[in-house]
Amino acid sequence: MNTKQFRKNLRCQQGVVLAAVLMIVLVVTILGVTAINTASLEGKLAHNFSERTHAFQAAEMALRAGEKILEGLTAEPIACSTHPCSCPDIASCNVWNRNALQAESLTHTGSVQSWWEFQDDSWWNDMGATTIPAGSGSTAMYIIEERSFLQNNTQANVIGSGLNYYTVTALGIRKGTGAQVVLQSHFMKRFN
Repeated sequence: MNTKQFRKNLRCQQGVVLAAVLMIVLVVTILGVTAINTASLEGKLAHNFSERTHAFQAAEMALRAGEKILEGLTAEPIACSTHPCSCPDIASCNVWNRNALQAESLTHTGSVQSWWEFQDDSWWNDMGATTIPAGSGSTAMYIIEERSFLQNNTQANVIGSGLNYYTVTALGIRKGTGAQVVLQSHFMKRFN
């Protein structure tokens, strides 16, 4: 092979090397941008999970507080059907009358959403929900509803002989992010 042709081939190959290097740089750049976006998304997911966990803990605290009030009662609480209706302690415990809050449910596109599925904390406050301390950055409140009374068969003629059923609905909200969790429990109590 002569020298002229060698130099010509060498010049053609230099352009190929440049194109290959540029392709490698492009691929590495795309991989780097993708990795940064993935890390950013994972950070957001972790933050949201943390906020929801705090809201869940606040709701659970409120749920337990409502159950504790019911557990300590020695007489049936007064049932009310107008707001505000609250049960902050054993001495002044009022519970919502059976199905009184169902009017607050929403019918939307053919399906019914129960009141606890869409109401915000201002609605809960207006209704008299009992707020409890839930730590910094969280709000926790609960509402107690009367569900039913099941009379004992063996003591059918004795007034108050039976089981009272209640539903405690708790809301936990994380301030700032608005993460919220609603929990419910059903509670049975015998008043004799």
